[in-house]
Amino acid sequence: MKIYVKQMLDYNHYAYCAENVDERHHKFFADELWWQLGDGFIKTFDNVQDFSYCAENFAKYGETAIRQQLKLIPSPWESALDLFVAKMQEIDVPWHIHGSCAIALWGLDVAPKDIDIIIPNRDDFDKVRNHLYKLAIKPIEPCENWIMTGLGSVFMESVIGLAFAYQNMEHKPFDMNKLGKVTHNGNEIFISSLEMLRDDNKFYDRPERVAMIQSALDN
Repeated sequence: MKIYVKQMLDYNHYAYCAENVDERHHKFFADELWWQLGDGFIKTFDNVQDFSYCAENFAKYGETAIRQQLKLIPSPWESALDLFVAKMQEIDVPWHIHGSCAIALWGLDVAPKDIDIIIPNRDDFDKVRNHLYKLAIKPIEPCENWIMTGLGSVFMESVIGLAFAYQNMEHKPFDMNKLGKVTHNGNEIFISSLEMLRDDNKFYDRPERVAMIQSALDN
């Protein structure tokens, strides 16, 4: 598999390209909304603000990022989390971990391929974007007509996905006390509750994870 960035003819118009993709990995690219061209895939970005940073970062780290997400190589998610914690300590913004990384921090047996971060207060979008956009591997942009109000990804040894406030959340500060909290390498980190993680995995039809989380709740 060959991963690279191609600059198109128009200014600030780029494409992420993947060639010689094994058929068993096609679903990953389709789910990530890449267009299929034979045994390859392409994902284009047209006139996205500051996208040149994304292109530069993807050229450096794109192959590693995708191989981690395909679980062809392990993701160093714990050291990536330490880097992210240090970066977010520079700004006053609440955030919490969701997904497999949160499950792992609850002490359950999963191997995260990336880190899912939720920024629960939509008013923090600009502050977070302005702080992290030079690390982006996928543009940090507001969303319309979707579940979240904003999305993006940065790369700090591992892919760190950013999702901003659910569309149906009230426009007021989120109560972080609804979440769990763990200490990781000396830092207190908020994580999604086991109930939230169980319900999320039910929604995505992952019965083995649902059973694992339910067992932890029962014990």
